[in-house]
Amino acid sequence: MQRFIEFVLRYREHIIAVLLSIIALALMSYGDVTQLGGFRALIIGGLGLAQEAVAWIPNPIALQRENQALRQINMELLQEVMVLRKAGIENEQLRRMLALRQNAMFTYRAASVVGKTTFRTRQYITLDRGSNDGIKPGMNVVTDAGLVGSVIGTSGHFAIVQTLFNRDVRVSARLASTREEGIIAWDGFEYLLLHNIPKTHTVQVGDLVVTSSLSTRYFPEIPIGTVESVVPDPSSMFYRITVRPRVEFWRLEQVFVILHIPPTEQLTLENALQEFINHRITGR
Repeated sequence: MQRFIEFVLRYREHIIAVLLSIIALALMSYGDVTQLGGFRALIIGGLGLAQEAVAWIPNPIALQRENQALRQINMELLQEVMVLRKAGIENEQLRRMLALRQNAMFTYRAASVVGKTTFRTRQYITLDRGSNDGIKPGMNVVTDAGLVGSVIGTSGHFAIVQTLFNRDVRVSARLASTREEGIIAWDGFEYLLLHNIPKTHTVQVGDLVVTSSLSTRYFPEIPIGTVESVVPDPSSMFYRITVRPRVEFWRLEQVFVILHIPPTEQLTLENALQEFINHRITGR
């Protein structure tokens, strides 16, 4: 029944034309011209009323085609909105990074993150810049928000960065407000931990944590994160301080590589001292 209704609605003009042709032939065969005029007026009036009565009935075929066209237009508009939104986000990121570059005391090399790797609680990212762009192992990697990590390996066109979300990474850090020194390490999830801050010092939620001048691997005063919670450790004389990273590591797209390596003379001397101590302890 539904197919019949769709057929009638789709070809209603043709059906009406056929019916009118049959009626016209019948009237022509009737032979009385005077009565034919009356019949003609009656049929035309009835036809007008019939068309007016069924004019509100929608054509499902036409509606389907119109809906398909509208869906296509909506999809194209959605794609345009996505492109514009992405361009807006990238524009804002580039503005912040450009401001960092203009106000910086170092020379930077912009790079894009082209790969992310996590291996047994060790996170690494791959950059689309390498030794041909002046990047070397040991260089610090940052964003406008703060510290990302350091370069540990390069090829001609790519570089591998060891991020703070890595169980092997330890960063000498300090509280920006009190200058109290500590050690930053990853907690294994989405936060960092600031160790070795005594309970005798005042630490507040929201305090900024930056790299320390005592670090031999990172330049000083690079923002790391903000204090999220401060809990006294009942088993020691230190706080357990949770730090929220300023860098959103799961959303990294653009970074800067500082084209300078922290001075290695101090690191070499400290390594020699550590070897001497180990030699005295082990007797070898």
